[in-house]
Amino acid sequence: MATRTSSTVLKSLDVLNALGAARGTLRVSEMSRRTGIHKSTVVRLCATLIARGYAERGAAGGYRLGVRAGALGHAYHAQHGIEGAARALLVALRDQTGESASFYVREGDERVCLVRENSRHDVRHHLEEGTRLPLGAGVVGRVLAAFSPDPPPNSAAIRRDGYLAGRGREPHTASVSAPVITAGGRLAGALVVSGPAVRFTPARQMEALKRVRQACAQLSGMLA
Repeated sequence: MATRTSSTVLKSLDVLNALGAARGTLRVSEMSRRTGIHKSTVVRLCATLIARGYAERGAAGGYRLGVRAGALGHAYHAQHGIEGAARALLVALRDQTGESASFYVREGDERVCLVRENSRHDVRHHLEEGTRLPLGAGVVGRVLAAFSPDPPPNSAAIRRDGYLAGRGREPHTASVSAPVITAGGRLAGALVVSGPAVRFTPARQMEALKRVRQACAQLSGMLA
């Protein structure tokens, strides 16, 4: 005997899938067109999703995924080994560059340091795993924002170049970062190498960038 499904749950998942596939916010009319669900039902489903944190209203009046939807994605990656895969790559990046290497993910308007391998130098850029920082602060935060479905207006150069290098969020630090993009075009996070600016010079940042990009490609392949 086949198990019966809930049409309301299926429609809610269709709405979530539409929001996840969008590059920005979606208005009710567009969501209705993409899902085949009546507009009034879309409004009702979105209200429920907002109440549970799985959707939110954008500045332009449309809808987009909420923080809880992002948390589900992060939980999936944790359960399927993304942390272990990233750890091995970060250890290699740290040893190759001599500087601290991290993997960050976006959660709403924050970035979270999911995996971190601190430099072995006595003088280093030190930070703990689990640290939350504002999304717009720092090199890796700007990379995450630039490659998110709702990039800020000043992200064109970062998206064109595919990376960002420069002074870090903290004084006297420097970083180079690139995004980890899945085969389906979804932002999974960003890798960053950071260190004291006096040692991690622009020339060394460009040397590190080659290895960061290689690591991003490897991690992306593991998530495909």
